Amino acid sequence: MSTATVRFHLPAPELRGAISTYYILRALGPGVVEDIIHPEWANPRLVLTGQWQVRFAGEAEVETLPDAALTGMLERGAFVRGSPGVLIGMGVLPEGWVRLTGQSADAFANRLRPLSDAFGPGVEALLARLRGAGSDAEALAMLDAYFIALIADRPLAPPIVARAHTALVTAQPRSVEAWAGDLSVSVRQLERLCLRYFGLTPKRLLRRQRFLRTLAAMRDAAPGAWSGLIDSHYVDQSHFIREFHYYLGMTPRAYFARTQPFMREAGDQRMALLGAPVQGLHAPGDGPPAARPSDG
Repeated sequence: MSTATVRFHLPAPELRGAISTYYILRALGPGVVEDIIHPEWANPRLVLTGQWQVRFAGEAEVETLPDAALTGMLERGAFVRGSPGVLIGMGVLPEGWVRLTGQSADAFANRLRPLSDAFGPGVEALLARLRGAGSDAEALAMLDAYFIALIADRPLAPPIVARAHTALVTAQPRSVEAWAGDLSVSVRQLERLCLRYFGLTPKRLLRRQRFLRTLAAMRDAAPGAWSGLIDSHYVDQSHFIREFHYYLGMTPRAYFARTQPFMREAGDQRMALLGAPVQGLHAPGDGPPAARPSDG
């Protein structure tokens, strides 16, 4: 059976408002590994060796991942398949998106694009350096140096972006109006802010967040206990099952019965490092200092 390992690491302190984590994924084979990525914030991915394919939930087309690729903010999950090799990725937080790219997040949401579309042609040189790195620690230092230089002269996101992100994760607003009220802005102002920094409208973000909260609660529970973990925003269990199928393309029972070559381990490591098993539940500023590996 094909297997994979994944290891998560925090970026340099000056990057933690922009990047949630780095991760190094090794697909070990034989054959290919397959898994389902959860809805997430934007993720740059750099393929050092091997090849990957992706199919977004609700879509029929299978796309080949460029060696330097970006999946924008994902409203729904994605089915991925990779051959033996090494991939390095990172999660870009809403507060870091415009600072890192200078572009509006909605232009990249739910799309696979070359990473140079977001960060410019310098990513090809970064990829070449990463392929020559002698250890994980060296590769992580290269990533830190690249992103620190990228944001050196760029202003921070307005404070309201982190406030909106915090409210989305911790206050769990029941409606767009309530979310806007918590921030003392109009609904229209909140919509513009969300499209630019988060990539989706407020209504779709709230809907996605409800799903992620319930998914995280269910991952360590027996199937018979799931009904007690469903978010109170859902009308009933049937409503949630329909939503689960929308976001991940199958029922909860089918999803949790699957082999998860790396996403299960990824959730465990996220929980240990940042206190939540999926990226969309990380609040701004989450995470203690983390030691870097000394070798690969």
